[in-house]
Amino acid sequence: MAELSLHDAMYTLRAMRRLKPDPVDEADLHYLIEAATMAPTAQNHQEWAFIIVTDREQRRAIGEIYRGLGRRYIRDRALASEGLDGETERVYRNAMILVEGMVNVPVQIVVATRGEHPTDPTLGTSFYGSVYPAIQNLMLAARARGLGTTLTTLHKTRERDIKRILDIPADYSTIALIPVGHPRGRWGRPLRRPAHEVTHWNRWGGRALGDQGST
Repeated sequence: MAELSLHDAMYTLRAMRRLKPDPVDEADLHYLIEAATMAPTAQNHQEWAFIIVTDREQRRAIGEIYRGLGRRYIRDRALASEGLDGETERVYRNAMILVEGMVNVPVQIVVATRGEHPTDPTLGTSFYGSVYPAIQNLMLAARARGLGTTLTTLHKTRERDIKRILDIPADYSTIALIPVGHPRGRWGRPLRRPAHEVTHWNRWGGRALGDQGST
């Protein structure tokens, strides 16, 4: 496989919810975790942990939990809501593809970190800020190896059950559940608002110097 540039990886990192059941090479999984551990972390504490789940029964158990939650919160609540616009409905229906298919994805990676979310706002920001860069690294590394991923957090509603299935210590909190596999879909640039629409220079609403003369 030709090496993928960082630019191409970032610009085509789409949520891949349709994954083939084919096994993922173990060397690739090692690479994903090593890439994750290269991310910055507050005070270099490196409190993160990555549980790679390939065992069929464990994947099935986690997948069934995820499916139950997805049906409850997405199918029976979100999709049943009145007045959904077309784009929102499309997003929810795509989410249901993973809800129903999580039991069959070849790899599930649970990302955890030591401690619980602090009540103090600053410490709380640091708590998640010390692990989400690692998750992004992991997903970019997967993209570079041609593997699809999706960042999910729905499992948190039944975190105790997830921790029991995986023997995660009590002093760790799970942050994300990331399915990994060879994608059925095609890579492509995700739909995003133009960057200039969300950019402010020097103050809210401030424009770049080159835009000062425009109306």
